[in-house]
Amino acid sequence: MAMPSSSAVRRLFRTNVISLVAVLFVFAGTALANPWNGKVVLQAFWWDLQNDNYQGDWYTYLAKLAPRLKGMGIDGIWIPAPSKGASGGYSMGYDPYDHYDLGDKDQKGTVATKFGNKDSLLRLVAVAHANGLDVYPDAVLNHTQGGEADPQAPGNKAKKFRYVAYGGRESGRWAKDHWNFHPNPDHNCLSGDWCEEKFGPDNCFYDREHGGGGNGKYMRDRAREWFVWLKKQTGADGFRFDAVKHFPPYVVEDVLYNAMGEGKEYFAVGEWVDYDAATLEKFVRDTNDRCGIFDFPFRGALANMVNSGGFFDMGSLPNYQLKERFKSYPWVNYHDTYRGAYWDSNGNASAAHDDRDGDWRQNGDELAPTIDPDNPLTPVAYAAAFAVDGSPVVYYEDLFVNYGADRKKANPKTIANRDYLVNLIWAHQKLDFKDGAYKVRHQGSPDLLVVERSGKALIGMNDNGTTSLSAWVQTDFGPNVALHDYSGRSGDDLKTNNDGWVRLSVPPKSYTVLGRKGIAGGFTPKVRRTTQEFQLDDDLGDSSPNSLRYGGKMTHGEYRTAGAVWVAPNSTVKVWVYTDGAAGRQVDLAVYKPDARGGKSTVSGRTTKRGKASSKTPLLLQFRSGSEGYHRIAAKLAAAGTPIRGYIKVEYQAPAASTKF
Repeated sequence: MAMPSSSAVRRLFRTNVISLVAVLFVFAGTALANPWNGKVVLQAFWWDLQNDNYQGDWYTYLAKLAPRLKGMGIDGIWIPAPSKGASGGYSMGYDPYDHYDLGDKDQKGTVATKFGNKDSLLRLVAVAHANGLDVYPDAVLNHTQGGEADPQAPGNKAKKFRYVAYGGRESGRWAKDHWNFHPNPDHNCLSGDWCEEKFGPDNCFYDREHGGGGNGKYMRDRAREWFVWLKKQTGADGFRFDAVKHFPPYVVEDVLYNAMGEGKEYFAVGEWVDYDAATLEKFVRDTNDRCGIFDFPFRGALANMVNSGGFFDMGSLPNYQLKERFKSYPWVNYHDTYRGAYWDSNGNASAAHDDRDGDWRQNGDELAPTIDPDNPLTPVAYAAAFAVDGSPVVYYEDLFVNYGADRKKANPKTIANRDYLVNLIWAHQKLDFKDGAYKVRHQGSPDLLVVERSGKALIGMNDNGTTSLSAWVQTDFGPNVALHDYSGRSGDDLKTNNDGWVRLSVPPKSYTVLGRKGIAGGFTPKVRRTTQEFQLDDDLGDSSPNSLRYGGKMTHGEYRTAGAVWVAPNSTVKVWVYTDGAAGRQVDLAVYKPDARGGKSTVSGRTTKRGKASSKTPLLLQFRSGSEGYHRIAAKLAAAGTPIRGYIKVEYQAPAASTKF
């Protein structure tokens, strides 16, 4: 592998100096628990999701669910990969076709994706922010699917990709040909994790710095441009990366650095299916600590504990967590370990408990055994995931009881939840687990494990099937402090002794959470405004009458629509317009008011402004919304001249809840 360029070395040196200073600061005093990396994240979808009450619009279902998630104490939601897939409206997002199509182009037999159109995606982000929730889209960079046949392509011939855009059927960004995939003249490679075609034509990111050439540089440059665009367009707060084993980690580092900036305190996690801790930890280091990793070794231990019926060594559990603890993401289930309505479903579409041969905890579509969310030991597994360092990831199918007659027509306000997970989320957040340093207080028993979040909480976990277990443990609470069991599972309140020790008891197949007595209440996270940026160019959007008709360069005599945002009533909206070039152009900006139902309209009135906009000095339009709904944003040149690319940035407040969608 070639050495990095001098500019890359300078960037790495600068970043590593900053990281070293941070490490020295942490270890100069008491170890910190990295609260920024202690978020509770919900994977807010399941494989082959469907809701007949929100047909083809999962984004709106999640927007309706957002106030409830806020009330539970969820910090952020991981949403499906938003780009149009090769199977159009049937795609779960892991067969990416056009990365720039977020559900606004007429391609692959549909405009919307399986989850909704671009308008509802942007509205979900804004409504989530209004509820204090982060949003983390999935990003799929390893492969591309759905191309046209290219007779010259080696192997798989479907390697010609041309996309719809405002300028025509083949004018869209990030066109690809067979030399942009493996094998190609610059990197004639067919084997190994980074070259083997597993899910479709395998993207080649090998540039000259890493042993490839111009074809790989083109793909790396385009991936970076797309990712920066996606971050600005959606206002996302972090990302989950699919199948990071199958493309170079420097691509993840590159896109995150350019989209998120030099800081590293945001949610970013990669999926690498491997149980070797050293391999996973190396990935984190290779991304310069910008991206974390799902902790498969720890999850494997949790699965063994749940499925061992009390014969797992609980004292060994902390030893399974990755050493990169602040960048590890503990989890119990996710969409590739839980498919079908039940934990023992026989296939993706199964709607019943199934008896089958072989390992009944894993069907042919799952990459690891499912953990039954109703197994008596699963609450213990989740207690462990919440107790250790890192951001625990909760699966939708675990938090909600998502089987039976209501599986595909659930009401977001009434769908049943599992109380133990609601309790653990509440305790994790209200007791500030991750503001207390992680300390294992009792590890010498095969059945009982006790973890302290220093001075915040004691989490006891017992996998014994029949016997309550007790232990005296040292704590950082101090002497004679009254403690309450917020799990509600172990009875009376306790008090530390004169030396700060306490004797806690944990029922069989259960957990307890001890914290200072007197903590109560719900959650009132900070309401956030949303910023989203649109580009007006001929290689974006779609001019087809069947599409949302967004995009196109700014031109004289005709307004070009950038997009639409869902604004709360009586709230301030700020719209900035930039154009290419320092000289600037005179621009007309119009924001169309919504109709009475909140829909997009051209007849309900508009707010306008004319002025000069350039690449450095924008035209700013600020106004107060009169009613809730989609505000459509459009712009044109005020005088004749060459069409020009425009950038429209919108800052606004969405409603936290609504009766209009």
